[in-house]
Amino acid sequence: MKKRIVTYLRGVLTIALAAAVLTGCGAANSGSAQTASAVVDSAAEDSAPADSQDSVADASSEDGITIGGLWGLTGFMADYEIPGSEGFELALEEINAAGGIDGKQVNYVSYDAQSDVSQATSLTTKLVEVDGANVIVGLGDPNAAIAAGTVAQDHGVPSLATTSTLPYTQDRVGDTAFLVPYGDNIQAAAVAEYAYNELGAKTAYVVTDTTDEYTLSLSKFFQSHFIALGGEVFGESTYDDNGYTDFSASIQKVKALPESPDVLFFASFTDQGPTIIKQYRDAGLDQPILSGDGLDSTEIAEIAGEAANNVYFSTHVDYTEAGDVSKFYEAYNKKYGKEPLNAFAALGYDAAYLIKYAVENYANGDYSSESVRDAIAKVTDFKGLTGTIDYSSGNVPNKTVFICRFNDGKKENLTSLVPEISADENN
Repeated sequence: MKKRIVTYLRGVLTIALAAAVLTGCGAANSGSAQTASAVVDSAAEDSAPADSQDSVADASSEDGITIGGLWGLTGFMADYEIPGSEGFELALEEINAAGGIDGKQVNYVSYDAQSDVSQATSLTTKLVEVDGANVIVGLGDPNAAIAAGTVAQDHGVPSLATTSTLPYTQDRVGDTAFLVPYGDNIQAAAVAEYAYNELGAKTAYVVTDTTDEYTLSLSKFFQSHFIALGGEVFGESTYDDNGYTDFSASIQKVKALPESPDVLFFASFTDQGPTIIKQYRDAGLDQPILSGDGLDSTEIAEIAGEAANNVYFSTHVDYTEAGDVSKFYEAYNKKYGKEPLNAFAALGYDAAYLIKYAVENYANGDYSSESVRDAIAKVTDFKGLTGTIDYSSGNVPNKTVFICRFNDGKKENLTSLVPEISADENN
């Protein structure tokens, strides 16, 4: 993914803009208290210390709930976390303009964890012990989400991961850790089913980035479900460097196979997506390429060009929906002057409204972390842009997966499904 030479200055925020400046799904309440947002963006070096990126504004919330935001706004997660944080802040503006949660303005404190595990853990401690966060959102990739979530768990504070899709996060962290998206077991199985049933693929070759829990999990669950369906995985190549750019060795392994695989599955992030796609295409390997939501980015098609055609990926939202999703796109474009880079903007948006829904329906005016955690756990039918969230069977929702592909530089929604996964595959 592209390096972002942008530092997000985040301080203690009370986001409550006037109704006249809002568009989208949230209705404004002209009788609500209104103050200006204190979000500041400025050009700066990515390497600046996290604490130097915080600016503090008046954050009086008159005993309303305090939400902590922990986002990887710089570093390798920026292409996922910037849209997520922007979607979340858009929703909070709508919520506060419409009266807040339980009629009280939401207090929001947000920091850039720089896509770094150590920053994530230290800033989680700060959010809880200094800023008084009752719930934390964002949390970055699975490595950071587990580390930061564990700190939150130790303090009894619930965490809502909006980017991490690691299905066993709760097992690693505890009962305060929730996912807003589905897990990798769900999306990888959905891609496998689409390949097997719709593309007619019976054989596959897998390339896996081993630097992150996300790509390891995605690769594991794709292979297990593809094999369970009756498919065969011819082999797997791995790489363990975020800056890896030469995929010739894995390409030669594929070309040396006695039989060319029907599909290729890349468990990778956006940053290396265009490179690996172009190198495989340039080598004459033109079969369908499959991946997870890590390749859900307009940058893939922009950088890879025509090589991105026939690349399929899973995502969290129906880009063709004309209802609430379309309204969200309009509101996001009006606020930020651009369309969302990917579906993580919608996940961030959903997270804000999920908190509002849970607290207003189940917390009974008690904003303690324990009460908020219990309220979130009671959610069974929250309907968001990215599907229905139901935590009755655990802290990872079993949501619909949308299958897309790149076609002439644009994302094209193809279908949606919820795969059937055996218990053995989740081990």
